[in-house]
Amino acid sequence: MGGFALRKPTQSQIAKLKEAVEFFSPVIKKSLQNKSNEADTRIIINDLLEKVFGYDKYFEVTAEHMVKSTYVDYAIVIDGKAEIVIEVKSMDSHLKQDHIRQTVNYAASEGVKWAILTNGCEWQLYRVIVDKQVDKELFLKFSLLDPEIIDYTDLYVLTKESLRKGLIDEYWEYKNALKPSVVLNVLLSQPVIDKLRREVSAASGYKVTSEEIVDIFVSKVIRPEVIRESSTAQRKIPKKVVAKPSQGIDIDRLTPMQCEILKILKEANTPVSLDRIKELLTEKGLDFKSLAGTFRGLSIRLGGEISCEDGSYSISDYLKNLLEEKTDVVE
Repeated sequence: MGGFALRKPTQSQIAKLKEAVEFFSPVIKKSLQNKSNEADTRIIINDLLEKVFGYDKYFEVTAEHMVKSTYVDYAIVIDGKAEIVIEVKSMDSHLKQDHIRQTVNYAASEGVKWAILTNGCEWQLYRVIVDKQVDKELFLKFSLLDPEIIDYTDLYVLTKESLRKGLIDEYWEYKNALKPSVVLNVLLSQPVIDKLRREVSAASGYKVTSEEIVDIFVSKVIRPEVIRESSTAQRKIPKKVVAKPSQGIDIDRLTPMQCEILKILKEANTPVSLDRIKELLTEKGLDFKSLAGTFRGLSIRLGGEISCEDGSYSISDYLKNLLEEKTDVVE
């Protein structure tokens, strides 16, 4: 049974977005160097919402939007209805868990399902879910500091044009369909495992079992955090395997430099470039001549819980939760 194709931005729409981001990127970098306060950051946000994302800053961007007895920094209002709430922090602020909770609660109180937390450089878009309690899911995150590594399809989702066409909801459904845990559920389904078993047996000449195929997925192919998010994996894999996220994880014997790096990655909530890590370590007066060796040591101790993509580092949700419990490690 087929599905519908995702409507994506045209090349001209992407080119227009990239041109706008390239214009503002130097402004953002200079503001970051100057450590712009929250009020100055809001001035830049106003321009970004208009020039990059296409909103009318006089009629579609409401500042100090009232939510019950308090105010959220901005609300995107289309046809009289608040569609997105935006909470702004100063340019040099790290986006923390408390900030996320604050932003999501604002959205939930207003009955809005989308919430943005930003410091002008880093942008995080959350889907707000209200059932018996308020929950959230990080949908998109990106940095405007480097126009060359931005996924402009992601960026387009936040534009006025996308919002009016309902593409933000469509893209949300598309992203959910391709979540690693969802794909893993399919890969571990019995028809797929049986097919793989037959193909591997035919190719190797050895008779392999379904259990051996699953074991290969668990121990060699799939990242531990994806296994923990997969309902099918939870049923098929022995609990002792699921409960042990990485064979080599060890956070109790870290060097001071490793602790500082983990603290940076834990507080960032978005991938952090090596240059940004160096800047933050310099601000703390720390020597990072052996930074490459430090990361190698972290990789050995933490297994797949720390990753690098496009030159930026991040840690898994499991490790973040573990560090929350062991505050003595990163405080």
